[in-house]
Amino acid sequence: MALFMVNAQWLMVNGQKLEWKLGVEGFFDNGEGDDTYRTTLTYSGIRATPELGLSWDEGKHRVMGGYSGHLEFGIKHGFTDGSPVLYYQYNTKPLTFTFGSFQRDKLLGDYPSFMISDTIRYYRPTMQGFAFQHQYKRGYFEAFLDWTGFRTDKDREQFMAGLSVKHAVGKEITENDQWSKVNGQFYIGFEGYYYHYALTWQADESQHIHDNLVAHPFVGYKLDSRVTDAGVDARLGALASFDRERGLNNGKRTPIGFLGEVNAHYKRFYLEDIFYAGGHQQPFGKQYLGEFYWGDTYYHAPAYNRTDVRYQFIVNKYVSAYAGAIFNVTKAGLNWHQVLTLRMNLDGSFGK
Repeated sequence: MALFMVNAQWLMVNGQKLEWKLGVEGFFDNGEGDDTYRTTLTYSGIRATPELGLSWDEGKHRVMGGYSGHLEFGIKHGFTDGSPVLYYQYNTKPLTFTFGSFQRDKLLGDYPSFMISDTIRYYRPTMQGFAFQHQYKRGYFEAFLDWTGFRTDKDREQFMAGLSVKHAVGKEITENDQWSKVNGQFYIGFEGYYYHYALTWQADESQHIHDNLVAHPFVGYKLDSRVTDAGVDARLGALASFDRERGLNNGKRTPIGFLGEVNAHYKRFYLEDIFYAGGHQQPFGKQYLGEFYWGDTYYHAPAYNRTDVRYQFIVNKYVSAYAGAIFNVTKAGLNWHQVLTLRMNLDGSFGK
């Protein structure tokens, strides 16, 4: 132990630091009601992601390694469903570059449920690839690649390439302002991804390469009050897809629809509402959910409304916990979820 502390102090003297991180995420999501567009199930579990690594040059360079393990409630032998974490990160204003296997929550973009569903977030939080992020006074630019499938005799080659852009329009944002604290701000933006679903090595004529492009351009206005700790953020945009099954006659689909979003908060209370009306998203069917379709299957419906109501009952520097409900409404009926989520993040360096 004494030798370890001496080595840690030597690293810090030489501009290097031994660092550690611990992330814990818990969720309980119990669905009830109509299951026309999504099977009514209960999702639950807790995930731990410990990391250990080395930083240097005042934190501009960092190499971290660890493991992200998931314990499903009710399973006797837990933490068997997980993935390794190993990444390099270059972080200097305004650029951040991350390469390797790392948690998806490092991304800046929102990527709501019509792009990445709740279940994908619960069970596939780790991405393997890289991300470029550029942040500036008026917004950010982000591009990433997530390599999701390695080609074998049985498995298809797959990857997702994503893009998120957000830019404030109007008055200048000063260095003392934060995005969430600006009083009245118009903005424009874009979120989207391209998913490439290729072949196995032993592919026959029944297999086809699939291309899935999802695009969400939007305009919005955000208003926050520094005094009352309240705010509202409203967006209007389109949700458009391009689906192509190569080698099939009439193998192209281009559904498009209107998307409206409202987010509001007052102190610890949060309300989010999303309304969609338009073409049948994910037109090749539910069987591809989790393959090249990562969005929520509710967007199969010609009209759909989702309302999230949450209360943050634990909030401090390290822990955040919410309790709430999600209401999914289509012409087929109501499906609602009771939801409890927990997130804890700890980090530091040895000797500090």
